[in-house]
Amino acid sequence: MTDTSSDDVQRFLDGHFTSLESLELVEDFLRDEERTHASLEKELDATHRHTQAMFAEAGRVADKVNAESLKLIDLHSKVVGFAADESVSAWQFRDGTEIMKLVASLAARLREHQKLSQARAAVDVLVDVEQTKAMATQCLAEKDSQGVLAAYTHAASVLNKSYSTTTEASLRPPQHHLLEHITQTVLGIWKDAEGAAAKAQSEALVRLGWPGKIDMSMATAIETFDAGFSMLVSLDCVNREYKGVLARCCPEVLANKKSALPLEHLAKAVDIRMRYHFESSRATNRVDKPEWWLSQVLSMVRNLVPFMEAHVQQIYEQAPLPHLDTRNEFLRLIQPVIQRKLAHDRPEYLKSGLVISHVTRELANFEQTLRDVYFFDGPSTLERFLSDSDVFAAWVEAERANAMAAYMEAVNDPGAFDLVYDDDMLGIDDAKPSRIAEKVVLLIEDMAERYSAAPSRMQRLQLLATTQFPLIIALVEDVEEEIDEFNRITLAFIRESNIPGAFGASANPGQTPFMSQLARLAAWFQTIWYVEEAARDWSNSPMYVDLWAAVCQHAHALGKEVDPRDWRDSCDDWRAKDRDLLDGTPPAQTGSADSDDDWIDGGIWERTIGTLGKLKQRVLDLIIKAVSNDTVAQLRAFRKKNTWATSNDGKGSVGFGVSVELSGALSGLAQLISSLANMLPFTAFTRLLRSLSVEIDTFITERVACAHSFNCSGGKRLAADVEAIARVLASSAPRADLRRPHQRTLSKARECGLVLSCNVDSMSPSAESARNAIPLALNEWAHAIADTSTDAQEAQLVLKKLGISHLSVKEVRKLLGNRVDFSDNLSD
Repeated sequence: MTDTSSDDVQRFLDGHFTSLESLELVEDFLRDEERTHASLEKELDATHRHTQAMFAEAGRVADKVNAESLKLIDLHSKVVGFAADESVSAWQFRDGTEIMKLVASLAARLREHQKLSQARAAVDVLVDVEQTKAMATQCLAEKDSQGVLAAYTHAASVLNKSYSTTTEASLRPPQHHLLEHITQTVLGIWKDAEGAAAKAQSEALVRLGWPGKIDMSMATAIETFDAGFSMLVSLDCVNREYKGVLARCCPEVLANKKSALPLEHLAKAVDIRMRYHFESSRATNRVDKPEWWLSQVLSMVRNLVPFMEAHVQQIYEQAPLPHLDTRNEFLRLIQPVIQRKLAHDRPEYLKSGLVISHVTRELANFEQTLRDVYFFDGPSTLERFLSDSDVFAAWVEAERANAMAAYMEAVNDPGAFDLVYDDDMLGIDDAKPSRIAEKVVLLIEDMAERYSAAPSRMQRLQLLATTQFPLIIALVEDVEEEIDEFNRITLAFIRESNIPGAFGASANPGQTPFMSQLARLAAWFQTIWYVEEAARDWSNSPMYVDLWAAVCQHAHALGKEVDPRDWRDSCDDWRAKDRDLLDGTPPAQTGSADSDDDWIDGGIWERTIGTLGKLKQRVLDLIIKAVSNDTVAQLRAFRKKNTWATSNDGKGSVGFGVSVELSGALSGLAQLISSLANMLPFTAFTRLLRSLSVEIDTFITERVACAHSFNCSGGKRLAADVEAIARVLASSAPRADLRRPHQRTLSKARECGLVLSCNVDSMSPSAESARNAIPLALNEWAHAIADTSTDAQEAQLVLKKLGISHLSVKEVRKLLGNRVDFSDNLSD
């Protein structure tokens, strides 16, 4: 009897026992089935006896026809022998009618004899096939694998012989039916033999403990497995021997057979478990959990591969088949199982594109394990999965939409530009991220981690251009919009405003509106700087270096006039040719490009870094402008002071202390600089101080020293005020080595103090010993400088010897003219 497959059993049970109550009738059902089976056995025996009788009768008829044919042949010979005229054909007689009747009768008998001979041969073939079928059935019942194999081999040889002795033209209904019967017999024996061997192999594998760890100590199960495996190998050998006729007559035997038969059944065991657990309505079938089914497949592989290496490979090598690495072939055969699972879940992937990134990551790890641990060298299922344009487009769109939604949520938060960490948590040279900056960096890095598993460089570049760069662009546009809004408000209005947190600044009760706005500007600066520093780090990471190498090679292949930095403009139009160029580039290899191309040392983020750098400089310039304008405004009272010419030594001051008009401005300036030192990085703060010093230096020189009249005491007071301002600028520096006034700080204002404080007639002992005083009295050098006929270069050399190298001759002449205690001497 033919073994019933698991699917047939399932359909049988579903058809007859639809409920638990119906199982009570199983005994009656089996009793009826036994009676029916016995009746069919009797009918089969009767049919077999009748067939044997017909075969015997057909043999007797054939013998009789043969004997009659021999008699006719003898008669024909006698007739031909009586012919008298040798020139006349042996078949031409006077009585032609009679002889032609005899010939016609003889020809009819011969045709009948041929038909009967063919019928006898067909009957012999039919008997042989039936006997082979019965032998195969008996051997299957007795579990005689060699007998089953011999029966299948004989049946295949009979089919091959029958097919080779006939042609399409000679396949009349009798011959056609015989060939069809032989084909069905071969197919039946094949199904029974393959099913029995596969069942034995599968059951033995389960008894050995698979899909868990295989126990090699179970000798009986090992023998059963070996028998089933060897039987499948032998069937495979027969199929290879009769491949031609089987492909024409029994395509089902070779259908979807792409590898060794026993290995296909091992892969089918994996397939069955995959369908049961992960492609049914069970709770384990989760689209968003690809790690569940991939880990299950990997577990089955991990438990089976050692058994294949230690045992299965040896059995296979004993067969007369080409050499095959059974481990690698088995891993190749389970790839369609994974591909079918991916195709099964594809509609859900298209609905939820972010799941695709998760599947990509898990599938990449799975394939990496197959390559690294089991040395699999077959095709990549991940590449095939992502080659689906709809799947990849769904992934890109989901990443873009998710990133932009997260960004918009973060940037619309009122505290988006608030700094995340306290000032004391980071150094002065460290970028301090705002909430939005940290969010942007995290989004970009998370996306990079997700798509780094994509095997195609072209796809990674398209994801970079479509999902990551737009975040940077959006941040730049938002900051520029904030800057434009800030520029529409005058700084004076900001200072006078009593509205806390104006123009989007975070309200801080301890800050003035002006300081709040400076903190806002500093937060923008820190935001851009943090993202810029992150982009520099990304540009040097291995993945982006590899992508940049691919872009450079792609541009080089297209022509020297192509700038690789323009790759974003054309990535949407890339085709298969571009993919071959990009994916075929060796990692981090750009030596083929010309050495004079300045973009070789760039990076994939080069233009982004440049854009962020320009925006950062724009914010810093705005901070410098705001601070400079505010400082100058605070020095308004100092600018309007008009008592420089009436100042007396020691009156109203102690050792020429700070002017009353300057003391309040200095306090505010010191507080402002101290706050800025905590808001800005060291480099930016240093640039701000330098610009502020130049602004104050110019202001004192042009708006105070050159605009008012002075006597010697007033000049000394101005010099003391300049030193005080210089000390304030230096004392707030973030580094100790910069906290002392430098001679270059307020250099022109210092020289103004030297000129305006110089004695008219003679130097006092205290002045002569001072380090910053002009060593000569005004009478000794001022006339030569004030004389307009004096050569300008010569006058400049004189001033340089006196320690005045930053003021022009014209400015010194203006200062000399402002000395009320010396201007009369000049007029003389």
